[in-house]
Amino acid sequence: MKFLPILSSLLVLATSLFAFNDQDIDGVDDAHDLCINTPFDVIVDENGCPYKKGIKGKFLFQIGEDISFNTASNRTNTLNIFLNYNYKQWDFSISSSNFNATNINTVVDTEDDLYLTVGYLSQYGKLNTKISVGTKFAFMDNDSIDRDNDYFISANLDYFISPKQNIFLYHSYTLSGNSDTTKYENFHSLSLGTGYAVTNKWYSAISYNYAQSPYPHAKDYKALSWFNYYLLPNDFYISSNYARTLNNSSYDHMLSLNIGVKF
Repeated sequence: MKFLPILSSLLVLATSLFAFNDQDIDGVDDAHDLCINTPFDVIVDENGCPYKKGIKGKFLFQIGEDISFNTASNRTNTLNIFLNYNYKQWDFSISSSNFNATNINTVVDTEDDLYLTVGYLSQYGKLNTKISVGTKFAFMDNDSIDRDNDYFISANLDYFISPKQNIFLYHSYTLSGNSDTTKYENFHSLSLGTGYAVTNKWYSAISYNYAQSPYPHAKDYKALSWFNYYLLPNDFYISSNYARTLNNSSYDHMLSLNIGVKF
């Protein structure tokens, strides 16, 4: 009989564990979750709903690098720094992109750009949308090799098939600026894919990506991508993306690695 209290405690604990249901994997039991279909990467409050965007809003900071390469040529590296601020349904971001190419034993800067973007978020049941406008500023000393300024508009559509799986569509249209020597063409970009929350910390997605080239008579970019996002403690995260091009328009492979934090 002396084991009866211990057995009772174990039964209570097991009942509590198996009674916990969390279909949108946000860490809040469905019995107390007031927002049952919260997207995987959204920070929630104790009620399972996205944090109310009050006066302080929410920030996100991310830094990472893109590496592009072929089996028979030198690689290029792009350092990316991204800062995002979200207030109510408005989304503001500023990012810097520094692109350089490795030629033999020399690293040569070829682009140094700053992007400013403003977006508006909406939710219609299981569909999340974001409409954004923005511009790019080029800061190269030699402006003859870089276009300035670009203006762009984009739309993100994100639909949740189930609490763990979504399909997404991204489309943008860019009005290209011109350099001193080249007249660039306006171009479209498109991404279509699906993602799945493998665990409550790991999200993985595959997509098809297409982009028209701003260079006259150049081939359009086509690629398949595999994206992964993993949540770390204290609102940190890491993400990676591998892209394999489907034609000879650019480098065969591109690998992106990023680390970020939400606060």
